[in-house]
Amino acid sequence: MQYVLMQHLSTSLTLHHAHATMRWLLVWMIVVLRCSYAQPQQRIVEGPSDTSAMLGETVVLKCRVEAQQGAVQWVKNGFGLGNDRQLSAFKRYSMEGSASKGEYNLRITEVDIEDDDVYECQIQAAGNNPSRISNPAKLTVLVEPQPPKLQSAGSVLKATAGQRVQHSCVSKRGKPPASIRWAIADDSNAVNVLTWLEDALNKLTGQQYDARDPHKVHITEDVHRTDERTYTVFSNISFTPRAEDDEKYLACVVSHETYPSIKSQGVFLDLNYAPKVELKLDNNSVLREHGSAQLSCNVKAKPFENVEIIWYRNGKAISSATTDTLSFSELRIDHHQSQYVCLARNSIGESSASYVLNISYGAHIMSSEQHQAVSPGEDAFFHCEAIGNPKPTIRWMKAGDNQTIARGNNFTIRSVQSWQRGEYECVASVEGFPAAKLTNYLHIRGPPSVSLTEETVAAVGESVEIICEVRGRPQPKDVIWSLDGLPLEYGRPRGRIQVHQVPRQFGVESKLVVQNLKDSDFGIYNCTAINELGHDFQTMELRRKSVVDVVIKILPWSYVLPLALLALIGLLVLICCGFWQCCRKKYRKTTRLNDDQLEVTVKCEALDGGQFFPEMYSSSPLENSELLCSKDYVPIPQSNPDLDYLPPPTFIGNLYHPYINQPVEYSVDPSVRFEPSYGSFTSGMSTPAGGALSDVYACNPSRVEGTTLETLTEVATPDMGSGTPLLLNAARVHERPVSRTSTHV
Repeated sequence: MQYVLMQHLSTSLTLHHAHATMRWLLVWMIVVLRCSYAQPQQRIVEGPSDTSAMLGETVVLKCRVEAQQGAVQWVKNGFGLGNDRQLSAFKRYSMEGSASKGEYNLRITEVDIEDDDVYECQIQAAGNNPSRISNPAKLTVLVEPQPPKLQSAGSVLKATAGQRVQHSCVSKRGKPPASIRWAIADDSNAVNVLTWLEDALNKLTGQQYDARDPHKVHITEDVHRTDERTYTVFSNISFTPRAEDDEKYLACVVSHETYPSIKSQGVFLDLNYAPKVELKLDNNSVLREHGSAQLSCNVKAKPFENVEIIWYRNGKAISSATTDTLSFSELRIDHHQSQYVCLARNSIGESSASYVLNISYGAHIMSSEQHQAVSPGEDAFFHCEAIGNPKPTIRWMKAGDNQTIARGNNFTIRSVQSWQRGEYECVASVEGFPAAKLTNYLHIRGPPSVSLTEETVAAVGESVEIICEVRGRPQPKDVIWSLDGLPLEYGRPRGRIQVHQVPRQFGVESKLVVQNLKDSDFGIYNCTAINELGHDFQTMELRRKSVVDVVIKILPWSYVLPLALLALIGLLVLICCGFWQCCRKKYRKTTRLNDDQLEVTVKCEALDGGQFFPEMYSSSPLENSELLCSKDYVPIPQSNPDLDYLPPPTFIGNLYHPYINQPVEYSVDPSVRFEPSYGSFTSGMSTPAGGALSDVYACNPSRVEGTTLETLTEVATPDMGSGTPLLLNAARVHERPVSRTSTHV
């Protein structure tokens, strides 16, 4: 049963779908047949668009149609202008274009303000084609406004900077209304605009503009429509001019669609203003310690005649500075980071500018000297603070040694030993400046250490000062002075000898002053220091002043050095002369002797004795018992080679009694060696000392005793041309006759 029902239901649905499909096919066929036999529909292919035109110009509004069945006409603000192409009812209007192409363009010549309206292109209905109309198009007739005009009399606007100023500008008979804006410009035509007032730039260009308003501008605008369908625009501005605006122009700037560029009119700004100050540092300034600098206060003010300038340093007025410049002949450290203010004032107001000096300067140590007294093995600590610009570097050295032993503000000596006592220098340095030093003292607890002035010279009646320095900790209980081992008496009021104990950084300075020196004050002085841990002493000599000391003291070193140099040169000359003389004598000795003997023996014998001295040689032996007839052999020392002088031997009795009234005693010089000859010139024999002598004068040999020789006190040698002998004493010229001798060397 269910199967039969389901089969019946399926058959019913199939039949229903078949009937629906047939109905839709029938409808479609009817529509196709109607479209195949229907006429085409008219339509507007191209319609007019919004257009603007200048007054008096010609304008064309577009209209093109297809499948036109009805008439085409133009509608102005809902009023049809007619469907004939000439539009004879309107002399300046006509339709133009190719009718076969469906062109019905509206041509308007000599556009007038009345032509400013809305236009539409329309196809009238025909048969089954309904009416068609285009989109409305607006024809805007543009009217160029009159040039802008400022509403104040005169071309100069006098005002005061900082006080509000009001001004107006008008633009007449423009269509559409003109756009008026304000600006500060360099010229009246606003060719070079310096500042746009309010949001003028935004409104003129459509661009975003930073409308910061230093002039506090307020602008109002009023637009009036005239009977001629044009517009007059009034713009009113209220603003606060600045000092920078003086001698500039306040310009009313107008823009319009008919203008190829903006038009403007400006008024000259004659502003009084408070001083405007600019503080500058001179280019030749040297901003460093001991350098120089100059600050210039450039003031611009109106009026300028009554401007008053006041300088301040760190808020305090500088009474001596009244001009527009402030000079520093020598910069100091305290100028660093000082703020200098130049204030200028006139009848309008006052203004100021400031400058902070940045001075470069060398290191300056702010710490005070430190004394550390420690026992051996303890630690010693020193600290050093310094300022400078730029920041100084700090290093530590021991006095007298350039080696750096530490760096930084702090210096610690660990486990101090006795040899580390002394002075330690904190050296602070800034590049380009001399270093600053601070001496600190490290004392080792122990016996004192004494140092004394070196040897001192003075004259009787003068005053002298001897300084004894005592170092060490603890401080000495006493400093004792003595002279040549005897304690000095001092301390009496107005005494001649005084001792002053002066505390020093290193310890104690004991100063001994002796006035009006006496002979007893010269000698060895001893300074002895004693403390709880021991003692020490030193000595020095106070010496009497000599001539050399006086000369050195009187003459400045500029004279002493040249004199010493001259003396040295003189000494060298003397040494050279002596050396030359010795060389000369040595040369002469070598040339004349040709041997190395130190002495030369010369043999001399008298010739023709009887002829020249008859009284001497003719006397009988009985009458002249003391006469010695012998040859004379005399050793000649090398120092007297020319026989200028020979010492006489001793003779017994009178030798030349006819000439001598008194016997003459002679003594022999022991430095001269006398030896007998070893042969005469005639015999050629050799005779030893003490032997018998024989000669051509036939003297009795028995009369010769020993080695006694007849010595000629003076000998006239053959090279003496005058023949006059040299004498020992002028009083003895006639004591003996001249000897005729012959010498052979």
